[in-house]
Amino acid sequence: MLFRDIVGQEAVKVELVRSYKKGRVSHCQLFCGAKGSGSLPLAVAYARMVLCGEVSGPDQSCDLKVSELKHPDLHFIYPVANTLEVKSKAISVNFLQQWRKFFHSNAYGSLYDWYLSIGIENKQGKIGADEVSDIVKKMSLKSYEGGWKVAIVWMAEKMNLSATNKLLKLIEEPPDKTLFLFVCEDASLLAETLISRCQIIRLKNLSLEKVSAELLSRGYSNEEARVASIKSLGNFNAALKFLNNSLNEKLFEEWFLSWVRSAFKVKKNKEAVLELISWSKALSKEGRETQKSFISFALELFRQALLKNYFLDSLTNFSPSTDFNFNSFSEFITGKNIEEISSELEKAYYNIQSNGNSQMIFMDLSLKLTRLIHNS
Repeated sequence: MLFRDIVGQEAVKVELVRSYKKGRVSHCQLFCGAKGSGSLPLAVAYARMVLCGEVSGPDQSCDLKVSELKHPDLHFIYPVANTLEVKSKAISVNFLQQWRKFFHSNAYGSLYDWYLSIGIENKQGKIGADEVSDIVKKMSLKSYEGGWKVAIVWMAEKMNLSATNKLLKLIEEPPDKTLFLFVCEDASLLAETLISRCQIIRLKNLSLEKVSAELLSRGYSNEEARVASIKSLGNFNAALKFLNNSLNEKLFEEWFLSWVRSAFKVKKNKEAVLELISWSKALSKEGRETQKSFISFALELFRQALLKNYFLDSLTNFSPSTDFNFNSFSEFITGKNIEEISSELEKAYYNIQSNGNSQMIFMDLSLKLTRLIHNS
């Protein structure tokens, strides 16, 4: 993984190379960017430069080891949970083969994609104290190849407080040539004590032009690249999923259609509330990452409905795969209710993320929707 393989983020790449050339490699750095912005592949590319040098060696063996995620001085930490194969004290090293496969299939993959790949989509992965004990031991040893030792902590938001405190001791007094690269999407979920010790590298959302250009370079047609880049909203992973039709959008669309139809009916038929109760109960049985993905899908659909209602069809790209009459639905989404609907969905997302009772969260959201959807 080289800097030239990373989509966009040119300014960040230039700054990382400049600081490396000047010998200013901060031992603790935080790569923070939204979903699909490329923070993980960028961290790996930076680790390659630190481990192998700015220019590849004559045999390129170091580059090959890093690209295959098999360099002995490159370590990874990522959220995991117990599975049928790993029944207790799950840590990253137990999932190393799956991690390599996941990264190579799509370095821009999301946390939910990772959970799906190891079969824990209905669980909450975490980075715990056992994980940190393992990495502290590795990072305290001498490097195998006599140079730097690098640890990349992906989705650092999933690190619990005890793990953070344990890791801070090593970060405060790191061995020589030890580099920690934390990768996150939401720095507000990290402990302030960790943030204060890191150099922060902020990644911007990718421009539609950058997404489109990369898709064209991968062999997609002009029309495919154009539509996918608009759909992506700067998330390269979303663009790829749209083109590969693997976003579970049909299932989410069916859930959404059932939800709004029941919400519409409540005004004239109070018994339709029972349908919303059943809907909330069914969705509460899904994994939290699935629930969060559905809320994100709903947010985007309401946004597109508003655009369609205001005749901004060129900015919409939703094409129903069910009998959903999107044109009729969009008439009910206006400037009078979109802000409150979006706010309630964002609150629900936050509460799900905070391990709230999902059935109660979706029921509360549904009852509010019955009012808001008629307030147009």
